Amino acid sequence: MVYNSCFDIIGPIMVGPSSSHTAGAVWIGRVAYELIGGVPCQAEIKLYDSFAETYQGHGTDKAILGGLLGFDTEDMRIKHSYELAAEANLEYDFVLKETSSEFDHPNVAILTVKLGSRKMIVGGASVGGGLAKIFRINDENVDLSISSHDDLKKILQHDAQYMG
Repeated sequence: MVYNSCFDIIGPIMVGPSSSHTAGAVWIGRVAYELIGGVPCQAEIKLYDSFAETYQGHGTDKAILGGLLGFDTEDMRIKHSYELAAEANLEYDFVLKETSSEFDHPNVAILTVKLGSRKMIVGGASVGGGLAKIFRINDENVDLSISSHDDLKKILQHDAQYMG
């Protein structure tokens, strides 16, 4: 993991309680939101290892839903993600898994999202300090790090081939 500043280590401005379980998880959901082109109508959210064990207690569920709704890490609406997902007609299922065979990290999520006829798969890991590593987009293995809006914009511009 490449750190650009001390804030990458300390962590971002965020809605808590955990930069690993909430801020990084928001980024994973946000990548899916950006790639699919808005709030999906359906999402299957597979959580692995630590994410699966503590997802409700640490807010990972709300964080990923918040990302899927287009929220940033510091958006106070994350606390109300369940209600806001219902208002946005986002149907979702959390599927709890043991160990990911795709990426060796305890905080892994693989999201399958649909919007209209479009479908996207995003695999990511929250690697600490609010940083996310995206390791899969659809059927492609990728190695993308996200810790800021600038990272997200660069990734989406550079990897526009994954859009659709």
